[in-house]
Amino acid sequence: MSDQQIILENSFWKFLVSLEELKEKKELVLFCSSLAIDEDTLTTYCEFLARFKVAAFRDAEYIYPLKEQCRIKMEFTLAEWLALQAVVPKDSQATAYFQQIVQDKMKMAQLAHAQFSLYKAPKGTPVEFTSFEMLKKKIDYDIICRKSMKVKFFTEKECDVFPHRQVYLDGVLCVVGENISDKTLVYFGLEDIKDVENLDLMYEPNLSQIEVNEFIGHLRLINGKEERLVLKIYSQDQSDLLPEHHFLGNPFVTSSTEGDMIWAATLEMCDDVFHWLYKMRDRIEVLDPGHIRKEFSHYCELKKESSNKKAS
Repeated sequence: MSDQQIILENSFWKFLVSLEELKEKKELVLFCSSLAIDEDTLTTYCEFLARFKVAAFRDAEYIYPLKEQCRIKMEFTLAEWLALQAVVPKDSQATAYFQQIVQDKMKMAQLAHAQFSLYKAPKGTPVEFTSFEMLKKKIDYDIICRKSMKVKFFTEKECDVFPHRQVYLDGVLCVVGENISDKTLVYFGLEDIKDVENLDLMYEPNLSQIEVNEFIGHLRLINGKEERLVLKIYSQDQSDLLPEHHFLGNPFVTSSTEGDMIWAATLEMCDDVFHWLYKMRDRIEVLDPGHIRKEFSHYCELKKESSNKKAS
């Protein structure tokens, strides 16, 4: 496998992220299984890292955490920082795993240096949010900045959590994270949360993003609301193919014989998905499943009727 092939493989980036997040030795069989790779591919990836003097230690049974975490620090002038933000635009379409890694890091840096963000709202622009929207934004901020938080419920109960992501489960927007007291994965519906507060403690997550995704996948299987959505994209301009707060299982992008983009992913259908599709209605077509195609058509008719009534 050539260097170019390796860096374009999503499985390589998942391997590298999992290796960096590894806190204790893990059985090779389980490690490879979680990444859907074989031991020959693992060897190829380890040899690739060796050229950067990064040693991934393993024996016949186990793979071990990195002895030294590689941290690369850089400084930018204002011109360099604004130029970098322009090259990696906010909410741009990320079709590869490594692109998502860069976007997540850019979001974290933009939040940390908000006064120099190329995408912040202009001064004097009033932006009003509901308490629910504010709660979503507070949790998103903590996720990006990797901050622990105290979750306060309407029932007066509390829970200290390291949040991993917000995602729709059974039609409800939930926060999925690690319970700091017992290091297990938990999830709560935002509709049950009264408020969240930052905790003054540095918590190292016990679970990798791959394990979190597996947890979400198992919950969705239990709910039984997964659908394999297939879209034809007529125009990629302003088409957001990464719906916010939705877990996309096995995303896939290819081209049709006519040159149109074909996008597919497994996700949980809910009203928010139809709202996401509606915003791209002039640029996409639902190909499959057939019943979703019909439901979306009906949704568009209802939205059109509603807008006509408002206009009259």
